[in-house]
Amino acid sequence: MIDRTHTNIRCHTMHLIHAVQGDLPRDSHGTVVYEMDNLGRHLIFVRWDNGIVIPMFPSEVEFESDQAVPAH
Repeated sequence: MIDRTHTNIRCHTMHLIHAVQGDLPRDSHGTVVYEMDNLGRHLIFVRWDNGIVIPMFPSEVEFESDQAVPAH
C-alpha cells in the first residue's frame, strides 16, 4: 500500500548512495514522493534534485529538520 504521509517533505542522503541511474553523494537533497512496504521492507521513493527518482531505505535518508514530520 502506498503511504503519502510524508509526500513533499524534503530530505537528504546520510551517505554516498550508488544507484543504477547514478551516484548520490552524501547530503544530496530531494523530495519524498511516497512510501511503501515491499517484500517486508519499508521503502521511501524520493525525487532527487538531480532529476532521478529511486527507492531508498529509511536508514539512507534523513528528513529535513525544519519541517514538521507527522508521527506514524
